[in-house]
Amino acid sequence: MTRSGRWRTGWPSCSRHGDTSGTGARSVIVRPTTPVRTVAVVIGFAYTAVLAVMGIRLDSLARIVVGVFPILATAGLVVWDLWLWKAPLLKLLTHRPRIDGLWKVTLTPAAGSHIPVGGNWGPIPAYVVISQSYWSLHVRQMTAESASSSKAFFWDHTAGADAETLSFLYQNGARPEHAKRSPRHLGTCSFDIARREPTEIEGRYFTDRYTQGGMELRLVDRSKGHASYQDADTYVGNMQSDQLTS
Repeated sequence: MTRSGRWRTGWPSCSRHGDTSGTGARSVIVRPTTPVRTVAVVIGFAYTAVLAVMGIRLDSLARIVVGVFPILATAGLVVWDLWLWKAPLLKLLTHRPRIDGLWKVTLTPAAGSHIPVGGNWGPIPAYVVISQSYWSLHVRQMTAESASSSKAFFWDHTAGADAETLSFLYQNGARPEHAKRSPRHLGTCSFDIARREPTEIEGRYFTDRYTQGGMELRLVDRSKGHASYQDADTYVGNMQSDQLTS
């Protein structure tokens, strides 16, 4: 199980989203965050229900606390994970930054990168969609030629810093028409985050194809339902048009 709260089975995939380029076994990535939350709440309810079915009378404050504490604690953890940690005052209790939403990105490959002939030396426009709770996170990056999806992540906090920094492992797969020139590969990425609710982030990436570079991210909004680069770009274009006409 990764620190992102996802179980992985099988070997690294060479086929995703219907792309059959490359060879190797297909990887099945299961993200059980929602089922785990559901099971935890159900267990809490079941514990209290069993006390009632068995006829155990909660006729004192101490017994009532014992009876309802599991469900309250479980519900509290779920509510914290999904919402409370982002509340204006409660967010001061942690250094976890809020970075969920749609980000507009510029990728700048480094001069020494081993980019294949015909590849894009940048700057490369991209979009990043981040889904986040307190204990889980998923990053999806999209360009016109490929898409990346995070597989594992961790937060790191430097003493004295206002916010934690994020590092994650990702897998990139090109669109079918670019797969021969740009085969599936793995990489790592780190985000330098200065505030708890940043609107701009700088990052770095490294891949197993001996490419690396810098990233500049600017927050668009908190939306997440964008399936492709074209979808996100159309959404941002419509948003800018509405702002100009309003």
